[in-house]
Amino acid sequence: MRTNFTQAAGLGTEPLSFEPYRSQAYFELEREKIFRRTWLIMGRVEDLPNAGDYIVKEVEICNASILITRQASGAVRAFHNICSHRGNQVVWDSKGSRKTMFRCPYHNWTYGNDGKLLAISDEKMFFGVDKKKCGLDTVHCDVWDGWIFINLNPENRMTLREYLGSMGNFLSGIPYPNAHRSIKIQAHLKCNWKFLIDAFSEAYHIPVLHSKTIGPTFSNKSNPLAHLQNAEFFGPHQSISLFGNPDYKPEEAALVEKLAYSGMVSENVLAANQSEDTADLRSHRSVNPGKSPTWSMDINEIFPNFHLDVAGGGFWTHEIWPITQDSSRYEMRFFVPEPKTVREAFHQEHYIARLADVVLEDLANVERTHKGVAARVKNEMVLQEHEVLIRRMLKVHEEFEQSETLEEAMKRCAWADSDTVPEPALENCA
Repeated sequence: MRTNFTQAAGLGTEPLSFEPYRSQAYFELEREKIFRRTWLIMGRVEDLPNAGDYIVKEVEICNASILITRQASGAVRAFHNICSHRGNQVVWDSKGSRKTMFRCPYHNWTYGNDGKLLAISDEKMFFGVDKKKCGLDTVHCDVWDGWIFINLNPENRMTLREYLGSMGNFLSGIPYPNAHRSIKIQAHLKCNWKFLIDAFSEAYHIPVLHSKTIGPTFSNKSNPLAHLQNAEFFGPHQSISLFGNPDYKPEEAALVEKLAYSGMVSENVLAANQSEDTADLRSHRSVNPGKSPTWSMDINEIFPNFHLDVAGGGFWTHEIWPITQDSSRYEMRFFVPEPKTVREAFHQEHYIARLADVVLEDLANVERTHKGVAARVKNEMVLQEHEVLIRRMLKVHEEFEQSETLEEAMKRCAWADSDTVPEPALENCA
């Protein structure tokens, strides 16, 4: 288990500039060098359980609307949601089921869910249009361990497996209980997107900002400032393990919390499941990789904007999407079981309400941070040892922005890999 994280990551200790958080020129580099090149999270295969199911995802920083469909063969494909006639968006809702055709609401051009143009209204009035050349434009799409990713670069040559590299090997095979059922929180915020990344990349703030919510569950007298337990680095991706207070008990006055967890055997208060339902999850080699008895959760960051968090009682995700230099869209998904009893339903409602309160504390704070940095009174931030993911993330951004291709960027990020992780026995990309 590492303890000197900054040194292990091959990083310096100097103050870092605030310019990446407030510069329009830097934001334009992020658009072209990061979001138009890297593999981006779109969702889970469980979002498309049946042939003909579809979802639409927005990538605002690239002005892209992406239609993702489940084919009759079971394959998942992605297309730009743009009609070949006059550029209107073909699908206007965010999801649907068992649909084999999409009809553009503007002039009724009709496409199959495989992207082929099937029909043109009043076709005889067009001038020799070739329907075979007028289908929806495809987007690179692949699946890893049930997670759907796309790549917007039409000339991309790097596979998803290659992009994830040792991080994909590290996380491969984690079972995801209740991946078919999630509850989503979404917010539009007046802040640079990296403030959101930072907010969910360290535990230093937890005993302070969250002192009335989850602070006591992540700290105690032996670790009052919630120092990290472990950190692992995988090219542009990274992972940390957080401390958990093994002696935490709800206060006597916390009657609702005590009732919510009464009669339930769970790993900690970050649990939507009974312990027996998450045994396979907890036993995975990369969940609590240090196998610490005082572990609470892992934060796994897949560059550039996807956090996959795992605790003893389940998992949840954060997606952080830039819109403009000073505005962002945040999406969090809690994956929870279908309650079978009133007690289970009550526990689940408490769990979601508790985590929602915590997230709201973070979301309110990132807007205040953005305002402070935008004032241009301070030009640098001073980071400590347990904010290593923030320091490293900015270094990764620098490497990408100085690279001409994704391949070059990935090579430049090889300076801080953890020990080599063995390839999994089974292929997980589909």
